[in-house]
Amino acid sequence: MYNPWRHAFQLGLAIEFVPNLRPRATYCAGLVQIRRGLSQRERRTALAHEIVHYQRGDEAGMECTRWHLEKRERLVHLVAARRLLTIEDLADALHDPDPAAAAWVDDYTWALRMANLDPLETAELEHRFGDDWRVA
Repeated sequence: MYNPWRHAFQLGLAIEFVPNLRPRATYCAGLVQIRRGLSQRERRTALAHEIVHYQRGDEAGMECTRWHLEKRERLVHLVAARRLLTIEDLADALHDPDPAAAAWVDDYTWALRMANLDPLETAELEHRFGDDWRVA
């Protein structure tokens, strides 16, 4: 299972918990700020997301329009979701009553990942579970 805390340490990122941070997390120049009060699942997801921004070299304010910002954020979150949820992680959590909680991610990350399976991943889940996996 991907551990964003270990990954951040390996990258030399500093992590700071900030009260009343408007977005859930933010990254700038090697410092990741995460809003204090998030659940463990939300902190894990937010950190994974900000690591992707760091690795891409993203800087705030570089978008032309809100559409560009939303597109970038969705792409970054999808990369983070793929790191957080391998096919094994998906298969292990799939039939839990709360699969996102079982996989230690927030509901949005689970839904985004499931909506963006590649054809090989879809085939793997169909091989393991037949058509039953689609009910999750």
